[in-house]
Amino acid sequence: MLRGAGTVNRRGWRRAGRYAAGAGAVNGDALEKRLNELAIRAERTGQVSFTRFLEPTQRDAARSAANRAGCSVAFWGGFEDAERAVAAFHDGEPPQPADYPISALRIDWNAKFANPGHRDLLGAVMGLGIEREVTGDIAMGERRGEKCAYLFALSDMADYIAATLSGAGRASVKVSVAAEEPALLPPEGTSMRLTVQQERLDAVLAAACRLSRGEAQKLIAAGLVKLNHAINTRSDAKLAEGDLISARGHGRVRVDAFQGESRRGRLIVNVFKYGGNGK
Repeated sequence: MLRGAGTVNRRGWRRAGRYAAGAGAVNGDALEKRLNELAIRAERTGQVSFTRFLEPTQRDAARSAANRAGCSVAFWGGFEDAERAVAAFHDGEPPQPADYPISALRIDWNAKFANPGHRDLLGAVMGLGIEREVTGDIAMGERRGEKCAYLFALSDMADYIAATLSGAGRASVKVSVAAEEPALLPPEGTSMRLTVQQERLDAVLAAACRLSRGEAQKLIAAGLVKLNHAINTRSDAKLAEGDLISARGHGRVRVDAFQGESRRGRLIVNVFKYGGNGK
């Protein structure tokens, strides 16, 4: 089984050693094997089996494991539309959000002195030496009129993270397990109306990030561009509404809608370019 998966206890930070970076991270065949074990366990016992946090690209592997075992799988990352999520293999009614071994940690700071962004917060969390699979998304939020952030993590690591995370970027932070329902802010960024020749990856990337077509193609060929969380080296990849593009050093872009042709015969596309402290 996945280390840290299954019935998650709440003994807190004393168990942190089992989640030290590199202690149990799995990829490829090893991940598939462990997902299969969890799925088979759920089908045979009738009990829900939880994974650790999965990348968006790993959800298909979990679905395949469930199909092979003859059970079902559901995903939850702490809030709607979370990118990273825990998979729950089950052979009956799917678990409710409260059943998942996930805690929301609220991160507060004094905005008069500093205002950490998403990169600062993620870097600080990873600096604790824990595996990435222990934590989910970081989302900006608001509480009592003050900006804050929420980190979603496995429940048996919540106390450890709260006790050890004290700074992010130039900001001193205070971390606590949130008793309230997180009030999340929409991601920061800019909506843009672009015109391109075709709904190709290189065309939209170039227009959204103010690059030449050649520069965009070089980034793609170098493996520095992801399409829907997976590296894509095809410049001519056709895009669809809802696709997410990320280019190293140039941010992330979501394709919202294609809206026909302009008077000059170019394709009109609406995109959202993430920026600021958005996730």
